[in-house]
Amino acid sequence: MRRLVNIAGGLLGLLALGALAVALALTFGGLRTDVKPASQAFQSPIETPSPPPYPPPELPTVVPTPPGPPPTLPPYPPPRGTPIVEPPRQPTPTPFLDRGVRVGSAREVILSGGDVTIEQLSNLDLESNILVGSARVPGGVTIVVIDLETGRVQRLTRVAERGVEGLRISGRYVAWIEAAPELGRDMRQLHVFDRSQGREFTAGYGLRFHPDLKDDILVWQENREGSWGIYGYDLGAAREFTVAEGPGVRSFPRVCNREWAIYLQHEQGWPRVADLRAHNLTTGEDILIGQAPFPRDAAAGHQHACDGYRVAWVSVRTEQYTGQEVDPTTGKAETVTNTRPVYEQHLYDLTTREDRILDIPVHGLPFLQLDGDILISTIAYDLKRNVPFDLLSRLPLDQRVGGQMALSNERLAWTAHPPGGPQRLYAAVIVRDPNQK
Repeated sequence: MRRLVNIAGGLLGLLALGALAVALALTFGGLRTDVKPASQAFQSPIETPSPPPYPPPELPTVVPTPPGPPPTLPPYPPPRGTPIVEPPRQPTPTPFLDRGVRVGSAREVILSGGDVTIEQLSNLDLESNILVGSARVPGGVTIVVIDLETGRVQRLTRVAERGVEGLRISGRYVAWIEAAPELGRDMRQLHVFDRSQGREFTAGYGLRFHPDLKDDILVWQENREGSWGIYGYDLGAAREFTVAEGPGVRSFPRVCNREWAIYLQHEQGWPRVADLRAHNLTTGEDILIGQAPFPRDAAAGHQHACDGYRVAWVSVRTEQYTGQEVDPTTGKAETVTNTRPVYEQHLYDLTTREDRILDIPVHGLPFLQLDGDILISTIAYDLKRNVPFDLLSRLPLDQRVGGQMALSNERLAWTAHPPGGPQRLYAAVIVRDPNQK
């Protein structure tokens, strides 16, 4: 009898536990009706990126500015407009026929000498076999000159805590820009180092960006009285001069020679294209070359270059294309017509005023470099023989990843930073086969 009572008691206990579980399930079920799915409840800390403040900084930045309130440039409105977006597509490798122009064997440059231990080298510029760069060192960044033949390193300046931008070399001079908050908010100072005299001096300060240097002519863009203009300094004559100013924005100047400079001009805002103009520094003549793309990112200002009386530039136009897209609601493929940008590589002659389109496939926006007869665009191109040639794609991957490149006098210097390894510096010479024309 006692066993039956125990069994009955156990059954009653189980029934009570079951009722309690049902009540709890109903209670929590009611609570969960207000809970959003995880995809809706989670708020990403990464907001939609906004366009960079004008002018966009050159990359890469060697030493970031210490934390603080972001600088503001009241005279310039925030950029607006729709950036050019190219539909995704797989790039088609360009076959290169051996036409007698090629990059010679890559040689690693082993650095030696100097009183500086370089952690990372960037901001490269090259003149013949002399490379200048900003070297990250403990406490900031310093500017070094490297002889590519011997690997000898020479430090030019003291350590700059805030880093440097726009490093350029031409002849005896090296120029760059440093932030100078002690001179006023957003102030930036233009520095010059005379290698023949071994001294550093300044060429003024202001809201200055994007310097360029060639043949003792230094140019930059600057905001004066609410307007962005192009200004210059003749280092030989120690004389400042105005290249172009007035309503609107003038930006990203390049020195071609002592006679010509080029720059972009557009209205306030951030248009998709800008006028590419050339200015004669002797006569004051100012001419329109064409319209270059003006992307809303750090690629802006890198689609034009010049040397001597040649100007290399990229144009953009739109074309319609028809393709298949999947409707997300029905899952069915539909035929749609849309537009996409088409880029073309131009070469303009400042003497004859003639412009021609080179037979170069341009995918996206290249960072142009032009020196003598060598043009680096999406691919390399020899203007003497009018043939494209392979640049570095035949090199091992660890010799061409994660770095920068500089071109001068048919010589190349570049850095590579393979994953998990130290940064390395390489050099090579562009050679022509005399038996092939």
